[in-house]
Amino acid sequence: MTRLAKEYGQGLYELAREERLLDELHGELTEIGKLIKAEPNFVRLLSSRAIERENRIKVVDDTFGGRAHPYIVNFMKLLVEKERIDCLADCVTFFHQQYMDDLGIVEAFVTSAVPLTENDQEALRQKLEKMSKRKVSLIASVDQSLIGGVRVEMEGRRYDNTIQNKLGRLRQQMTHSL
Repeated sequence: MTRLAKEYGQGLYELAREERLLDELHGELTEIGKLIKAEPNFVRLLSSRAIERENRIKVVDDTFGGRAHPYIVNFMKLLVEKERIDCLADCVTFFHQQYMDDLGIVEAFVTSAVPLTENDQEALRQKLEKMSKRKVSLIASVDQSLIGGVRVEMEGRRYDNTIQNKLGRLRQQMTHSL
């Protein structure tokens, strides 16, 4: 994440905090983040100097005006005006991270070979909360190549209890012992 994205993201975050709009703006930015991830050409369009700046700003207004909070619309127009719309995704990421930190929530990205049941997720959440001493939000995904077990990435650490990982370690041990 660039220093510039942090500065812009922090500015928007502080404004949202002062105006008591953190939840609302976080929700809208989350949706905008999903949109720009699904449609990367949108940011490319807004970055294109082949299109006059005023027209790119109008695209932001036409797309988000009346649909997103005016602070977010103005924020995006500012990024276009300053030729920094390319850092929008990082600004959204910064805002989200700051929001989660302020709420004392850590995200745990959980990958398993099969979907985890609600009971399994709750048990894992409780174990991770005990480890981190913070509230944990699980973000689960499935990767059938893991064969079995669970891999967790949380707070910059990786906990890998998958069969795939265990087989890899066994293979290394056997190679080194020969």
